[in-house]
Amino acid sequence: MKEKIINKEDFVTTKWAGGETTQLVIYPEDAVFSEKDFLWRISSATFTSTESKFSDFTNYQRYILPLEGKLSVYHEGLYNRELNKYEVEYFDGSWSTFSKNTLDCRDYNFIIKGGNIAKMQILKEEDKYLLKKSEIVTVFSMDDFVINIDDKRRNIDGFSLFILETDDEEKISITRADSAVIITEFLIK
Repeated sequence: MKEKIINKEDFVTTKWAGGETTQLVIYPEDAVFSEKDFLWRISSATFTSTESKFSDFTNYQRYILPLEGKLSVYHEGLYNRELNKYEVEYFDGSWSTFSKNTLDCRDYNFIIKGGNIAKMQILKEEDKYLLKKSEIVTVFSMDDFVINIDDKRRNIDGFSLFILETDDEEKISITRADSAVIITEFLIK
């Protein structure tokens, strides 16, 4: 198993039409977001406006949730949904999607190229979880947390990204967390 931590000082922040987006990680590492040549990406955005239109990501699937503030999504011609803090919305990147949010909103995004197997889970203190073989797993929380992997303790700083590449099934548990812990999994083919 390989492990890596990306600290918030190493994240890449850029402007977008409705605020700022911070790229926590992109895979593969040499992929270029604007060229849409990535398999998956995790980012977190803040807003300077209370309304925005999502970029078209045809051939991708998306997960989004609010880390702070309020967020509502409107999938044109399909349905609307108001999201509570840490409540996950999963949708097709080709959908015409709009959002309304409070100005203090910060979201968390996981975008996956179509045809791949991935998921996002929300864990809390004392939760146990089984990671599968041949996955890239990311673990994130707004606050410091402690994760045990096969009984080895890791202290992870808040707003940093812990990345694991699994060789075999791995048991993890969250032994301390003041806020939700977000886990994403991407199956390596």
